[in-house]
Amino acid sequence: MLLVPCAIHVARQEQKDVSVFFDDAKFWKSCCKTGLCFIFWASFLMYLSYSLLESWDFLFSTYGFILSVGNLQPNLGLFWYFMLEMFEHFRLFFIWVFQINAFIYTIPLSIKFRDHPVFVMLIQLILISVFKSYPAIGDTVVYLALIPLWSHSFHYLRNTLVVSVMLTVSSIIAPIMYQLWMYAGSANANFFFAVTLVYNAALIFLATDVSYAVLRREFSLLHGIPLDDDGNEKPVKLQ
Repeated sequence: MLLVPCAIHVARQEQKDVSVFFDDAKFWKSCCKTGLCFIFWASFLMYLSYSLLESWDFLFSTYGFILSVGNLQPNLGLFWYFMLEMFEHFRLFFIWVFQINAFIYTIPLSIKFRDHPVFVMLIQLILISVFKSYPAIGDTVVYLALIPLWSHSFHYLRNTLVVSVMLTVSSIIAPIMYQLWMYAGSANANFFFAVTLVYNAALIFLATDVSYAVLRREFSLLHGIPLDDDGNEKPVKLQ
């Protein structure tokens, strides 16, 4: 899913960072070239893996394992609890629904932020962390390290305190609840899953808040900063 904003970024670099126009033949030519390069190297690496292992079983052990959600060990993701609670004949349907969520936002984000492809990658990394079958600490570290690239938009953030408190509290309480559930036996799955909901809700708030800040700054650059009679900045409703 990161291939789309990557292709847009490469196209903009080839056209000297001009605005993206989807009816431009040069833009689509560059995107096709990027896509073909990705397919070639991905196929080459897979064939190299097959040559070393002499089997295609590694595909299921890597991509298949993540997509099929075979291991329901509790983690900070959303999959394990729903897969445990639902009826078995609904399992395949909800796996598709959850997995599609990680991909379905790529196109609208790429269209809206077509002049900011690196920012699209940031939002995609946050969404991947939310909808990934088996999220890890490394997923969080990547996008938190990239957020300061848009420090010029921090002035327009609205939920900084809420997001910071939710991430901090959930990060502290999650291992405690896991310990009480798995080892002490004084809690249950609902306690731990409630913390994971807080954690993932914080990531959604973070993605929407950063997106609003970037759009609000872009609006101010295009239309100026509206002020009221007292000289204070007026609130702007983005549509």
